[in-house]
Amino acid sequence: MEASPSVEPIAQLRRELEALDRAYSPGHHGRWSARRRAGSFDSAIASLFETAGPPAGVVLAAVGGYGRMHQLPRSDIDLLFVHDGRAPAEIARVTEQVLYPLWDAKLEVGHAVRTPSECEAIATERLDALTSMLDVRPIAGDGELATEVRDRVRAVAAADVAAFARALEADARDREQRFGAATHLLEPELKSGAGGLRDVQAVRWLTSVAGDALVRIAERQALDEAEEFLTRARSALHLEAVKRTDRLPLELQAEIAGAMGFVDEPRLIAEDGLMRAVFEHARQVRWIGGNVLVRAARGSSMPTEPPSPFDDVAEALEAMATVAERGERPDAGLLDSVEITPVSASVEWSERLLEAFLRIVRTGEHGVATLDVLDRLGWLPRLLPAWADVRCRPQRDPYHRYTVDTHLTRALAEMARLCHQTSEIPDRDGLLLGALLHDIGKTGAGRHVEVGTRVASESLDRMGVGGGTRDLAAFLVAEHLLLPDTATRRDLTDEDLILDVAARIETPERLMALHLLAQADAAATGPAASTPWRQTLVRELVSRIERVFARGAMGVELAHQLTSRVEAVRASLTSEPEAAVERFVLRMPRGYFLTVEPERVAAHYPMIAPDVGVTEVRSSAWPGPEPGTYELLVVAADRPGLLSYIAGAVALTGLSILSAKVFTTEDRVAVDLFEVEGSFEAEVTQARWRELRTVLRGAVEGRISLDHRVAEKRARYPSPRPGAPVTVEIDNDASDYSTVVEVGGPDRIGLLYDITSALAELTLDVHLAKVATYEG
Repeated sequence: MEASPSVEPIAQLRRELEALDRAYSPGHHGRWSARRRAGSFDSAIASLFETAGPPAGVVLAAVGGYGRMHQLPRSDIDLLFVHDGRAPAEIARVTEQVLYPLWDAKLEVGHAVRTPSECEAIATERLDALTSMLDVRPIAGDGELATEVRDRVRAVAAADVAAFARALEADARDREQRFGAATHLLEPELKSGAGGLRDVQAVRWLTSVAGDALVRIAERQALDEAEEFLTRARSALHLEAVKRTDRLPLELQAEIAGAMGFVDEPRLIAEDGLMRAVFEHARQVRWIGGNVLVRAARGSSMPTEPPSPFDDVAEALEAMATVAERGERPDAGLLDSVEITPVSASVEWSERLLEAFLRIVRTGEHGVATLDVLDRLGWLPRLLPAWADVRCRPQRDPYHRYTVDTHLTRALAEMARLCHQTSEIPDRDGLLLGALLHDIGKTGAGRHVEVGTRVASESLDRMGVGGGTRDLAAFLVAEHLLLPDTATRRDLTDEDLILDVAARIETPERLMALHLLAQADAAATGPAASTPWRQTLVRELVSRIERVFARGAMGVELAHQLTSRVEAVRASLTSEPEAAVERFVLRMPRGYFLTVEPERVAAHYPMIAPDVGVTEVRSSAWPGPEPGTYELLVVAADRPGLLSYIAGAVALTGLSILSAKVFTTEDRVAVDLFEVEGSFEAEVTQARWRELRTVLRGAVEGRISLDHRVAEKRARYPSPRPGAPVTVEIDNDASDYSTVVEVGGPDRIGLLYDITSALAELTLDVHLAKVATYEG
């Protein structure tokens, strides 16, 4: 039995498409394959049309991507039946006989049936219809009707080129809202996203109406290269996904990268290489498309006189800075002049060049747009060689929505906005440069903060940035994670933690700068990094550090003192295991290092460093700073009333406490340091020290009643002379973490025991104690 006339063209079409799918390689010319596919469809559809026996005065035409012969593996088929209006019934019959076999074959077919005047009318009403018919191409039938449609539709667009350009610009904004930008999204939409193939075609539509004078020569070449690459990527996506889709998903990127010839590199995996190329071409498309649309909307075109280069790089950058300060887009003449100005692979910076660069970054959003232009022209990596490693580099984490370089420029724009809103900023240029460079170390070469600190310092030195501006920018790069990481991962009620952070920051001015960068960084990262919860935690941390600075509990001098003392402790313990020393340093409160000399810390280390048992009590004594005095160290697991047990044992042993410093480690071990002397006998023998340990252990274990024993001891000696009043002062403002209780009164046997016992009975924990005895 012979095949149905409508079946054979479809069967032949299927065989040709399957052969093309098998033979297709994304490494080959994308548009060549697209034209081959369009040709196969032409043959099948023309055969169906001719078999249907169409009347005179009708043409079957391709429109849209099919009309451009831009037919990808899963693209739909857009058909237009144009007729002269004389035989509507016959037109309906022919239309059905062409469409039904295509639909039966599960092909995606869109169609319209119109007269030339109807085509013109709908072109005036709908942008999508107008642009689709600008690419009208006859497949079979009366080709003159297709020509008439093209002429009428072009006349509609040419009647007001500026309005046509504005409509295309509005459509581009709408598409970006719906599909995002192919310039940075990890799963970009290759057709309709900003910078995608639809933007390429928008330029083609405009130039088909207004001529090529809207596009610079370099722009045409870049646009052709971008269209070729994005077409190949989109074709590969259609084949790998086995369905029509234009969004490049994460799970297919490795396969498509391999198919397109990308391989893993030392610091860039193959799929990141693919995405970097996608972003690079999409940015060119978006930039060129934006230039062309603006020129068409303003009625401008290419300059008639050949461009002249600038005298040097500084002059070119000054011209770009002036445009940025005006909030304008550089015109074609300026772009041509910059493009032909000689610029070395590694620019030598001068004061003029640095000032021009700073003028650009100070303008915020306009500066970011200007930096993007410099990047498109190939200048930015020459000005900042470190930029080459981060440009178009994807970030594959749940927080970042931009590539590394776009994240940096977005952070710069946000920092400029914050500087504009903030009074008394410490150093605007330092803040802006710190924001621009804060993630410059994300190159795949190691931990990005360490790498970035080195790279940023080298870049700042190369640029000639000096003084406080350089120091602030370098500091921001080195510490840009300090506030958000501390706020979201650590206990903000830990006073030592706050002191540590304050010591690293050193000054209120640096704290303000770091807080501004944390805000700019979060806003430039994405919604997941700038949630109200994270912002609240960072603000709470900043507020606590501000109060530390306000009280004078930390500053540059104290921070340096703390750092130097800790380093001295490390140096004195070089014979001990490094890991154990670091654990000791991290466990001990910062007040301990600030008040105890490093050589004494080294002497205390054997008593404090080993783990302490639940009921264990360690004590040791050394000669004190003055003749007849002793330093007593007691180490035990912290518990309610421990300080009162120690004070009671000291009193019962015939010792008088001259001063006391009480500390608690991070793992809840009490480290209590006393300066004592004999109450009645100046020399304290080893027997008395042994007695102290026995009494203290008995008190801790509950075998000795300290209340009874201290009262009994006190009764044997005369009462203190009256005169000094007993005072108790409460201060809740001196600390964010504790209430300060200051008690004064005449000294007597067991006074510290009485005070600490009262606090223990009230279930109050003594976090830090300072005790002093005065003559008087």
